[in-house]
Amino acid sequence: MDQRRPLAPCLVGRGSLSNYRDMLRALETIETLEYRYLVDGAVIDEGRAALVKLMADTESSTIVVNGCLFLNVASFRYLDFEAVDDERWRFVMHGDDTVLELISLPEDDESGEEGDSRRPRLLMAEEMQDFESLILLDDEDDED
Repeated sequence: MDQRRPLAPCLVGRGSLSNYRDMLRALETIETLEYRYLVDGAVIDEGRAALVKLMADTESSTIVVNGCLFLNVASFRYLDFEAVDDERWRFVMHGDDTVLELISLPEDDESGEEGDSRRPRLLMAEEMQDFESLILLDDEDDED
């Protein structure tokens, strides 16, 4: 019983993540957020958005459009997370000279059971062989 095996990191309350799966798990806990996008330390854009899709795909972009965030963790080198207060969390995504800061907003109590259906859908790179696969996945979502 003296054999030692390497242990995976254990992060509680705050930490830094560089593994795509870990980043996805942390981010799938949020729905509505405030964001700030910085390039070389200058604020380029800020606002409020709903997290619509999460993915880890080296060929897709992170996009904020029309109040929706399509977040690709492959657009960033690592993620820092920490609690802001009892109801909000800060996620700071670090790219090359870019930073996307996300602050989760408390969920409405009115969402009830519908809250699970509004959660972002995860798209892993191994699920998508090519762009046509992405289109098919989006089409399947539209049928629901």
